[in-house]
This record gives sequence, structure tokens and C-alpha cells, in this order.
Amino acid sequence: MSWPAPTGEPIRPQSGGPNPPPVTHADYRGPAPEPMPQTFPPAPAQQPTPRQHADPTTATAVLPPSSATDVVPGEIQTLAARPAQPPTLAPLSARNGQPVRPWTIWVAAGLLFSAAAAVTIGLLIAMWTMASPFQQVGPQEWTKDDRFNQATWLTTWFPSEPATGWRVFFAIVCCAIAVLVAGTAAVVGYYAFAGYRWTRFGALAALVVSLLSLLLTPVAAISIALVALAAIPLWLPASTRFFARWHLVRHPQVAYTEPIENVFYGPLPRYR
Repeated sequence: MSWPAPTGEPIRPQSGGPNPPPVTHADYRGPAPEPMPQTFPPAPAQQPTPRQHADPTTATAVLPPSSATDVVPGEIQTLAARPAQPPTLAPLSARNGQPVRPWTIWVAAGLLFSAAAAVTIGLLIAMWTMASPFQQVGPQEWTKDDRFNQATWLTTWFPSEPATGWRVFFAIVCCAIAVLVAGTAAVVGYYAFAGYRWTRFGALAALVVSLLSLLLTPVAAISIALVALAAIPLWLPASTRFFARWHLVRHPQVAYTEPIENVFYGPLPRYR
């Protein structure tokens, strides 16, 4: 029994037999299907993309109300990032997270501390003059030169005799005046540097208190001009933004949710 040599052609039954050859796609010559009509809605008119605008009163990004006509075909609708720092507040430091101090705060604090130093120096000069009634006139010679009444303007207006209780009283009064003027200026300068808003009015109060330095020496009276110059930067817009930022840091707003009045216990009706 011999087999036919392989030729690569498929074996098909003889024509006219009970099984006709299969029909392939290449042999199909029927009518081509009609193409489906393509109907698309008319493209909407091109409209400008809504832009984001900032409300200067609230310092927050406000978007126009969205609607079907606001969507521009072919574009991905995105929202622009809101500003990290509102323009009405001082920026926060990336190093310590505290508000950045503007130059106005540095100048005001420096002037207030300088005024406190000027009063202190003026008091020390007055105390040295009161405590040195003797003056050297030669290598070994000293003469008594009572300059207590010329030490301050207060003792000049109210002269007193040596070795009396009035001199002790005036010395204490001069020390109290210096402590009051210097202390007020230093406290206002410290709290202004720390970001407290009330220091704007505190600087005005320190200016009034500094007028007491007129009872001391001319050096102490320099504090009046220093405090007056320090009060000006505290009212500038940069200081206002700095104080407003510190106020929000110290007093954050707390959001409360509405109380739940109707509480349902047990399985919900839709799960029964």
C-alpha cells in the first residue's frame, strides 16, 4: 500500500460528490454592505475659557459658575492653584513656620530699645553727678563742689540743702522716672517684635510716658525722639500684615459642625 507524496495542497473531495467544497471569503462575490450614515451634532461655538479671578476683599480664588456652555471641546478643564499666602497677610517662614518680620518691625523695636538705653544712660550720668560732690583741683587737693542741684532738671527746679531728706526723695523720684520710661519703651518694643497688634497704641502711650524724661538729663530726653520715630513704622501696611498674620496664628478659627438631632438606632430600613 502506497501513500501519495505530500504536495502542500489540502485534500478536497471530488467535484460532484455528496460534500461540495467549502466557500471561503475570497470566493464570496455577494453585494457589499452599504456603509452606515454618520451623523454628528454640530460643534458648539468656540467660547473663551473662563478665567480665574481673585476677590480682593476675601483674598481667595473665585471661579464663575460652571454650566454646559462653559465646557470647551477638546480641552481638559483644570482649576488653577489658589495663592498659598493671601496678599493681606505676611508670609510664613519656611524655616520655623512663623510670620516673617518686615523691616518696619525691626526698625520700631530697635528704636524703642534705643530709647530705653538712652534713659538708662541719662540716669547713670545724673546719679554720678549727685554722688560726687568733691572735685579734684590738684594732685592731693580736693574741694567740695556740691552739684546735686545741677544733676537733673528736677533738682534744678527744686533745689535742696545737703544732708536732707529731700535729696534722698529726689534721687528716688529720678530712678522711678527712668525705670518707668525705659520699661514702657522696652515692653512695647519686645511685644511689637513678638507680633502683638496692641503695640501700635502702646507706642503712643510710651511716647506720652517718655515726656517724663524731661525731668532728667538732656541725654535721657533723647528717648522722646526715639519713641516718636518708633511709633511711625508700627502703623505702616507692612506692620499691619505682620500683626494680622500673628493674630491668626495665635487665634485660629474653629469650625463647628451642625449638631445631629435625629439619631437612628438599629439597621436602616433599606437593609431590612
